[in-house]
Formats: sequence, C-alpha cells, structure tokens
Amino acid sequence: MRMMRRIHIILSILVLSGFFVAGARADDTSLSVQSAAPDDLEQQIKEKQDTIKRLESQINNYQKSIAEKQKESTSLKNQLGLLDAQISKAELDLQLVTAQIAQLELEIKVLSGEISSKNDRISRQQDLLAGLVRALHQEDKIDYLYILLSEPSFSQFFNQVFYLGELNNQLDQSVRSIEKARDDVQEQHDITARKQELLKNLEVSLEQKRATLDDQKKAREVLLRDTKSSEAKFRTLLAQLRGEFARTDQEILDLNRKLRERLLSHGDVNEQGVLVLSWPIPAIKGISAYFHDSSYPFRYLFEHPGIDLPTKVGTPVAAAAPGVVAWVRTTRFYGNNIMIAHRVNVNTIYAHLSNFNVKEGDYVKRGDIIGYSGGASGMQGAGLSTGAHLHFEVRENGLPVDPMRFLTK
Repeated sequence: MRMMRRIHIILSILVLSGFFVAGARADDTSLSVQSAAPDDLEQQIKEKQDTIKRLESQINNYQKSIAEKQKESTSLKNQLGLLDAQISKAELDLQLVTAQIAQLELEIKVLSGEISSKNDRISRQQDLLAGLVRALHQEDKIDYLYILLSEPSFSQFFNQVFYLGELNNQLDQSVRSIEKARDDVQEQHDITARKQELLKNLEVSLEQKRATLDDQKKAREVLLRDTKSSEAKFRTLLAQLRGEFARTDQEILDLNRKLRERLLSHGDVNEQGVLVLSWPIPAIKGISAYFHDSSYPFRYLFEHPGIDLPTKVGTPVAAAAPGVVAWVRTTRFYGNNIMIAHRVNVNTIYAHLSNFNVKEGDYVKRGDIIGYSGGASGMQGAGLSTGAHLHFEVRENGLPVDPMRFLTK
C-alpha cells in the first residue's frame, strides 16, 4: 500500500512536470506564451490602427496644401484660405491623438487581462506543485534498503530509483518554467508602464491640440473683425504690424545704448555671464505657442517672436530679472506692453497686458509685479490676440531669441 501511494505521487508529479515540459517544448514555455487577447479587443485595436493610418494620410495632404498656400501672395483671401486649411488640419490632429489614446487604452486593457490570467495560472500550478512535493517528502523517509528488500527483483528496484531521478529532473524544469513565467509577467508589467506613460503624454498633447484648434478659429475671427473683410484694410494692418516690428528692433538698440551705464550696476548673470530669467507668471496652463511655432495662426504674416502663456485676465506679471523699465506703451501687435532692459544686451517684453504697475525709468528687481496679464481678444490693450494670455519675449542685441534659452528649468 505504501509503495502504491508512492508510485501514485510520482506519477502525479510526472504528469504535472510533463505538462510544464511539454508546454515548454511546444510553445517555448506554457506559462510564457502570451495569452490571446479577446477577439473583440483585437478587432477594435485593428480598427483604431486603420483610423490612425487614414488620419495621418489626410493630415499629410493638408500639410502639402498649407505649404502651397504659403507660397502664394499675401492677401486677405489667401490668409483666410490658409487659416481654413490650418483649422481643418488641427481638427484632424485632434482626431488622430484621440484615436491614438483609444488604441493605447485597448492595448493596456489586453495586457492587464493577460497579466491577470497568467498570474492566476502560476498561482494554481505553484499550489499543486507544492502539495505534491510535500507529500513526496513524507514518502522519501523510507530508505532504499527497505525498497531493495521489499521489491521482488533488482529490475523493479532500479526502476524505482530511475523514477526518482527522473522526478528530480522534471521538478527542476517545472521550477524553471515558473520562474520564466514570472519574468514574462514582469516584462508585461514594464510594457504596461511604458504605455501608461505614453498615454499621459498623449493626453497632454490632446489638450495642446484643442488649444491650437481654438487659437486657429479665433485667429480667423480676429482677422475678419480687424479687416472687416476688406483687402485694403488687410494691407493696412499688415503694414502696421511689419512696421511695428522693424521699429521695435531699432528702438531697443537705441535704448540699450542710452541705459548702458545704469544697467552696469544692476543685473543677475551666472558664472558664464548669461542672464538667468525667472518665469513672469506660473506656467500652470503650459505654453500655447512657442518661439517660431509652426502652428502659430499668423505665421504666414510673421514668425512668432516669443512664447505665449495662457492665463486669466488680471494675473500678476513679475519682472523676469532686475533691470530698468525702458517703455510702457500700447501698440498694434503687442497691445499694452512693457519692456525691461537688462544687462548683457538682453531685453524682456511682456505683452497683451490688462493693466500696468510701473512707469518708464523705474528700476525693478526680480519678481516685482510690473503689470497684470490676460488682455483678452477685443479688450482694450489686447492687441493682436486670440485669447487671454501673456506674450513673453526675449530680445538679444535687439533681435528676438527663444526665451526657453534663458528661463529657469
């Protein structure tokens, strides 16, 4: 009876081990094979992939159309046509990111199901293996002399010894199979984590795409409002804007020469002699337009010379570094704006302000409140603006440069 129980245990474990080993030979390892995702999820993922390909093709066509329109002569009709194409492209960009998010969510769902299923399977097999090993351990207390004396022949005795040796080999393979399965599960966890991080980035991108689309639509409204659909008024507006930029470049150089002596006694520079700027307002809502941003709605007319920080009307604006207030004024593009002259021929401009808090000639320290932002489109002092934000610009030797080079990280 005792020997029969022993043989039963051995055969049970061999069957279990055989399950592991056979699976490993057939599929690399029975536990490491990726579980098939439900057909409906796989179909949904394929549909999203097809949608993404279609949208990417349409976006590429609009990019070509926009590039062609940019070669045409500058006119109100062409500018409106360009904005219409940019709006259509922005809408497709929004759909594309939405589809990419949906695809990622489906892929994460598939991975989650596979991980759960594989963990359950590992747990069940570990429990079964542990129970059989414990039972075998109890049976192993019988010594080989007893087996030798109790078996009717040497052949049967050596068969039992062979089975025990084979059993150890099979158990070793079973343990390695479980370890491999655990590694596979960890790898799937890592893949899931990377996809979740990508998902977060896409969600941020989605908000940026929405903001871009909104800006494009508002830019069209602003252009129609300011020109009253008149080509003559459009040409006048364009001349005003380009003239303003040209005068600004020269004015800054002249003012810097006049203020040079006063500026030498003030200013913060690092060890390399570079001026370090603080953020004029907290970038809580991110940056809606970057320096020379390709998505800037008026790029066909001029490059975007700074960065735009969305904020509500009345947000306090701080001086980005110590300096002298060079001007406080209202112009066509900048609306209400302030310029501060700093050391090393660097100037900062704060535009689309709703109110001022300094006057020309004032010396300001880093962090001093110089005005209030958020001049919304159509409000007094907003200038050429599509919505409430602070336009922050940095000039070096009179010319616009990327503010991100100077701002603290």
